[in-house]
Amino acid sequence: MASTGSATKARSGTAARSTAKRAAAKKPATKGPATKKPATKGTARRGKARASGGGPVIRRAAELSCELAMIVHEQAPDGGGVTAQHVELARLARGADEDVELLFGSGERRQIAAAQWRELSSDLKEIVREELAALDAETRRRVQARLLEQTGAAGLSRELSGALHRMREVLRERLPRCAVDARQPVGLSVEQILAVDDASFWINGWVQDRAGGAVDVVSPEGARATITDAAVRYERPDVVQFYSALAGDRTRDHGFTCFFTLTAPSMLPRGWIAELRTDAEMGVEVECPPVVDDPLSVRHAIFGELSREPLGGRLCRDHARHALTRLQQRIVAEAKVADVAVYGRPPRDPELSIVVPLYKRLDFIEHQLLQFSRDPDFARAELLYVLDSVEQADELARKAHALFALYGLPFKVLTLSSGAGYAGANQHGIAVARGRRLLLLNSDVIPDRPGWMSAMGEFYDATGGIGALGPKLLYEDDSLQHAGLYFHRGPGSELWENAHCFKGLHRSFPAANVTRTVPAVTAACMMVDRDLYERVEGLPLHYVQGDYEDSELCLRLARAGRANWYLPSVELYHLEGQSYDPDLRRQRSDYNMWLHSEIWGEQIEQAMSGFDPHATVAAGTRAGRTWKP
Repeated sequence: MASTGSATKARSGTAARSTAKRAAAKKPATKGPATKKPATKGTARRGKARASGGGPVIRRAAELSCELAMIVHEQAPDGGGVTAQHVELARLARGADEDVELLFGSGERRQIAAAQWRELSSDLKEIVREELAALDAETRRRVQARLLEQTGAAGLSRELSGALHRMREVLRERLPRCAVDARQPVGLSVEQILAVDDASFWINGWVQDRAGGAVDVVSPEGARATITDAAVRYERPDVVQFYSALAGDRTRDHGFTCFFTLTAPSMLPRGWIAELRTDAEMGVEVECPPVVDDPLSVRHAIFGELSREPLGGRLCRDHARHALTRLQQRIVAEAKVADVAVYGRPPRDPELSIVVPLYKRLDFIEHQLLQFSRDPDFARAELLYVLDSVEQADELARKAHALFALYGLPFKVLTLSSGAGYAGANQHGIAVARGRRLLLLNSDVIPDRPGWMSAMGEFYDATGGIGALGPKLLYEDDSLQHAGLYFHRGPGSELWENAHCFKGLHRSFPAANVTRTVPAVTAACMMVDRDLYERVEGLPLHYVQGDYEDSELCLRLARAGRANWYLPSVELYHLEGQSYDPDLRRQRSDYNMWLHSEIWGEQIEQAMSGFDPHATVAAGTRAGRTWKP
């Protein structure tokens, strides 16, 4: 947020105007491009300083951070004043003797002696006021845009953001503050800004303007985005009521929501401004509330707004899809492997790596480790647990020590620095895994008997062109939970939903005991070759909270010419989805279903035209009628 002092100085006009008045009192009243204000003693010394190397002569410099400096070059002898091309950023490096090396965006390097650099250097605010503030509004805007463009290439820090914000406050063209008044035809309010990532944001609020002006959002660093045309507009009954006394005003869609991307990243939560410029070239500005940066809070708020329209509407299609995809990528990128705890001595060169994400229900690993410890196959496999509910790290450490002491089965526990979600947890686990083949496994999947891994591995080795392999999964009552995945549309729906073949029937149902190719298999228990997994880019990150990642992976494998197989001779129990709040999961699952259909609808349509999920084939045959990708 701008300081009170800065705002007060600008109330009667622009910062440029007030600075120009002060400068006019110190210089002759003559005009012309060659006219310069008398230099101070320090300025004169700086004007005589010369940097070694070719290219434009450096007149002044200000350090924006320990690694970046703003450079003002000497103007051409024929005058013409400072332009945007005279100001640029350079990377800054100091030697042991305090000499300076500058690296410009063009690739040019300049070596400057320490004493010479001290002569050139000034305080940032001093340079901005003396060199840039008196420029016309368009030139100031170009200077800011050029510096922001170069900042994006150099990489932004909070220190640099703070310097750019101070520069923006001197250079920007201020508008009158908006005073919301029921008798005035112009009003603007920004109620929320959410940080999706460093350069993209989600904004909502309302605007009252019969003239249909443009709304711009300006970051603390000076990056600008016009949201008028892109924003989704909707009725705000409270604003309609507030302005009801305005004669002849029938405006109803005052509310707006918009996902937008800046040309340069922004690191500061305060200092955002929104401007409303009317068709009459007048306008007002408002201060925006602090940016909400916590990714889980941002995701929750976006889903809250999606309830305002039917699933797949413009807000979902043009805004939420892009915002949530980038947010999911940010969540995964920010989660790092904070700790790897090794219990026992895992095999040095495992053939198979088993990756098990853990979320909330830590009691599941007790049941798994009991069964795993009775299976000789685990002596040759690498077992990795990835803790996604990071607040349970201490609890899991105590449990892991006790369970290893009890069962003696070697395993690793990866603790993340923050939650990454289902696909993200798998991604981090796979990055640490050493096996040439992967087994993705849910923590609530319990084997029926030993030997299941070797049975899956033998089938995988013997089957040419295989993509993903999934076994039969059962509920506790021996009814079928998974016998291969297919896709179907519900009554009156255009969206494709994941469905399980023969779900709810008894495990002995003949058609569920046929080994065959299927459109997809669940990642609750999925075997896949590691090289193949990485070639199709693995589990996608754009779904929210563990839904539809596995079916998209299988569709990617099918597109690569591989077939996904169901193997009923291997049976495990799956308790299914007991780690998530069912009400919260429903809304996000609906969004995932829409996104999955939006991306893969055509391929699913083609796939399902050649697959009958209810076909009854003779038990005991290996393939019967198979599905062709």
